[in-house]
Amino acid sequence: MRVHALLDRLDINRESVIVIRGDTLVPGDVLLLDADVVEIRPVISGGCR
Repeated sequence: MRVHALLDRLDINRESVIVIRGDTLVPGDVLLLDADVVEIRPVISGGCR
């Protein structure tokens, strides 16, 4: 399954999260394997003071 398909299946907005496999950020077109463990984190933006 591709990352973007996983996010669609979980009904998660692709623009609001990043997906990490191991120590690597993975883009939406990457094919995930059944054994892969991924972390889905919200995107947090900050600004300068």
